[in-house]
Amino acid sequence: MDSTPSQPAEAATKPQKSLGGLITTAAIVVVAGLLMARMLIGGGTAPAPEFMPVTTDLASISFEGDKPIVAVVTADWCRPCQQLKRNALSDQRVRDLLASKAQPVMIDGTSYEASRPTLEQLRVRVFPSTIVVRDGQPIAMLEGAADADKYLAWLEAQL
Repeated sequence: MDSTPSQPAEAATKPQKSLGGLITTAAIVVVAGLLMARMLIGGGTAPAPEFMPVTTDLASISFEGDKPIVAVVTADWCRPCQQLKRNALSDQRVRDLLASKAQPVMIDGTSYEASRPTLEQLRVRVFPSTIVVRDGQPIAMLEGAADADKYLAWLEAQL
């Protein structure tokens, strides 16, 4: 007879999980979940600047005078759009320039179906986009978000 104690075959092949390993795994899952939520949610939807009327249809806004129109195209689901609103469009220098030399308007592209005619008219390919319009025609476009300094420099060159 064999003198070694017998063990069930299951116990010999099944690894033992330590409490520390389970806590580490749970912590990784929680942190990954929080990072994913932050990435998907961003910082939430930034409000439109109060000095800019918001529309899905550029033709619905009446513009006066000979100042160019500066149309800023954004969408609620677009994180770079929210960054543009929070940063460049909140900068007082940008606001002052737009108020003095342009007729600013925000085009809400959140619902593509509602905004499609305007997006096609302005030749929008990227969210966000800032378009300078003269005599009903887009003449300059800045695609993507920009910090306040870059945005201001671009606007000054166009206006």
